[in-house]
Amino acid sequence: MTHRKLPPNKNRTTNLTLPITRTQSLRYGLSGLVVSATSLPLYILVPNVYANTYELSLATIGIILMLVRLLDAVTDPLVGKLIDKTPSRHKFQFWCLPSAALMAASYIALINPPSALSSNLQVLTYMGLFTLLVSASAGALSIAIQAWPIQWTNNTGEQSALVSRREQFTLLGVIIASTLSTMTHTNVFSIYLICITVMTSLCLLSLPRLHDRSLTYTAFDWQSFRLMTQLMTPLFISALANATAATLFMFYVTDYLGLSKAHGGGLLGIYFTSALLGIWFWQRTIATYNTISLYKIILCMTIIMFIPGFAINDTNPELFTLICIGTGFFVGAELLLTSMLLIKKIKFIHQEKHSATIFGAWGLLMKLGLAFAAGLALPLLSFWGYQPGLTPRHESIAIIYLSSPVILKLISLSLVHLHNRQHGHIYAASNN
Repeated sequence: MTHRKLPPNKNRTTNLTLPITRTQSLRYGLSGLVVSATSLPLYILVPNVYANTYELSLATIGIILMLVRLLDAVTDPLVGKLIDKTPSRHKFQFWCLPSAALMAASYIALINPPSALSSNLQVLTYMGLFTLLVSASAGALSIAIQAWPIQWTNNTGEQSALVSRREQFTLLGVIIASTLSTMTHTNVFSIYLICITVMTSLCLLSLPRLHDRSLTYTAFDWQSFRLMTQLMTPLFISALANATAATLFMFYVTDYLGLSKAHGGGLLGIYFTSALLGIWFWQRTIATYNTISLYKIILCMTIIMFIPGFAINDTNPELFTLICIGTGFFVGAELLLTSMLLIKKIKFIHQEKHSATIFGAWGLLMKLGLAFAAGLALPLLSFWGYQPGLTPRHESIAIIYLSSPVILKLISLSLVHLHNRQHGHIYAASNN
């Protein structure tokens, strides 16, 4: 019996680089500090800043944020394709450094609006322009950072270590950014953002260049991408649940539970610290268990964590701390597992050289999720009669804040279960 030798797959990369050191992993992971400074805090802080300073309605702010995100989101796949086609061994540094600089400058301008803005039109134009610049530059930076590990090495263990370190620094950055934004003057936060941008840029410049085979660009297989949508759909729905909860968090804490903004900032710190521990804990399980099975467990536990919230009100707000700890622990795991699920699927369809294009499409979905969270939840609350600071303990904020994540994650869980039955072998521990 003879065996015919199969031709090599043109899209598959081989690991021609030296093993990734802990120092290199650390320097790569620091990029999370910059990305996090203008991602989630943007949707937590901007509505409060412009609603309180200029007395804009939540409906107006939500619609502006949604329109800006929709306008910017469509460029992410194009940016990803440009990154993949960049013929340089330092192509990720080439995209990361200028994107980080533009993002930092635009965000500083956004959170420090000039006093010369005198009309609502000027305020909305200013907010929309700099939100667009922040979103576009952050998108390019995030796509390059996410696509980097799979083109750097094809070892799943090393990829997992890189993703884990990046997400840990991302959450650490969110904790720092949230704390500085709620407890100090914006000038202090601006200095912090400048410092981490410079430090991260120097660290990324010191990382090794890609091997030659990463520079060979081939046509993107759109048939393979359709297979990616089977996974991206439930991941997007779950991310939408997280975005909705994040958008409404501070309003729920201050107006429904009756806590101060400083207390809300402390709860955010507890939430993200718990998520940080979640990444550290669950990263150790990836090499042993099926990744998508772990993801199903995470969704179930997150749903369970939200349910006791329906019994919480302004008479027992201390119980909400337990929900922050529990949901944070599992959302941290979700961040890690989402990236690893996408990486394993990309490797299975042999599209490693197009990882930036695929993560660009994923970035588009993430921005759509944030846009829909702000553009639908905030106007709905306004329609229901809720006004921040004026309608304390309004039942609408509690109902939407608690029920949206539960419903959306149940839908995501159902779709993940169906995908697991058909393609669960892709995410087996043996594929590490």
